[in-house]
Amino acid sequence: MARLKTLFTTVSVLAGLAAGTAMASDAEEIRMLAQSKITLQQAIDAAQQHQGGQAFEASIDDDSFQPVYEVSVVKDNRVYDVWVSGLDGKVLRVREDTKH
Repeated sequence: MARLKTLFTTVSVLAGLAAGTAMASDAEEIRMLAQSKITLQQAIDAAQQHQGGQAFEASIDDDSFQPVYEVSVVKDNRVYDVWVSGLDGKVLRVREDTKH
């Protein structure tokens, strides 16, 4: 019974840490979104125009120190990750996503 109680406590603590990390990540994404000078739709439009394809996924990248949108674009049955500056809408880089 003591082992079960310890296991339950450990699982509860880990679940709490995971939830705290998720909330911190959301807070960082909200902060980046507030700093952005362009909308998510404008970032999608810039990525599609740059790659000449169709976007199917987009989000704000919370790994950067400035607001950057990551947009996944399909063209010719290939997937490209396109990073767009949230400050001026310029495409910062493109990488073919080979894991899709």
